[in-house]
This record gives sequence, structure tokens and C-alpha cells, in this order.
Amino acid sequence: MKRLIVVRHAKAELLRYDITDFQRNLKKRGINDSDLISEKLKEKEIHPDLIISSKAHRALQTANHFADSLDYPREAIDQQDFLYDGFTTHDFLDHLQSKEDSIQTVMVFGHNPSIEYLAFNLLDKFYGEVPTCTAIGIDFDVASWKDIEVRTGKLSLYEFPKKYK
Repeated sequence: MKRLIVVRHAKAELLRYDITDFQRNLKKRGINDSDLISEKLKEKEIHPDLIISSKAHRALQTANHFADSLDYPREAIDQQDFLYDGFTTHDFLDHLQSKEDSIQTVMVFGHNPSIEYLAFNLLDKFYGEVPTCTAIGIDFDVASWKDIEVRTGKLSLYEFPKKYK
């Protein structure tokens, strides 16, 4: 079995005239939500073998909080430009299918609408919402990342901050 966990970045500051969208940082609420959801994953004994993140500040900051909670080294986070904007599900699968089969659990941090599209396109059925800091676990009954196909994943995890407030 291969497990993919897609995470929408946590709540970020609004776009201002003096920064680009790429430079937006997490708000205090985003930090708190990152800590909350990552702790919930830790309680569920989630241990990523690989964390991949968009290079945008808010996504990488979210990934760093999860990495800290899940005992994953920050310096090992694979930062990818393509996760910031404009990729397709097939682009994503091409990247994922290049991973070593010794890796069992991959966690990916990105942005909407792309994270939502991945959930809709990779799961056999998904009708949930994807607010900031949502983590969606998708299990694939395959031995190799190369064998993952669209709409074959099973929902194994659906965590979001308001679930606990």
C-alpha cells in the first residue's frame, strides 16, 4: 500500500502592496492550526517517509510545522516550484511516480484549488471541502508509485481545524 497525504497550507496573511503572493506568511491562526492538525496526525501515528512542499512561504512554513511535530527533518523537505501554481493531476502523478518504492508515505503541501483538485481526482469519491490546513489521506492498494492511477485512492484521513473547535 502507498499513502499520499495532501495538505492545503494553513491560514496566511492577506496580500499586501509590499509583498508578492509567493511571500505571504502564516498568520498566528495558521501557526496554531498547523500545530493542531500535525499533532492529530502524530496521534494517528502518521510518519511521512517524504515531505514535498511548494516553495511559497506559507506552504513551506506549514510543512515545517508538520515536520517538527512528526519528527521529520526540515532540511529534508523536497521543495518544488511546480506545486505553486498551474499543475495538472497528471503532472503531479508524473512526479509522484518517479519516487522510490521503498517510500510508503508521501506528504505534499500546496495550495488551492490544486490540493482540492488532487483530492477529487485521485480519490474514488470525495465530496468534502478543503479549508486551510486540511490534511487528506489517500491510500492506494499498489506496491509501486508507478501503478497509481486517477480515481483509485481510498480516503483514509480527513482532518481540518474546525473539526476540533
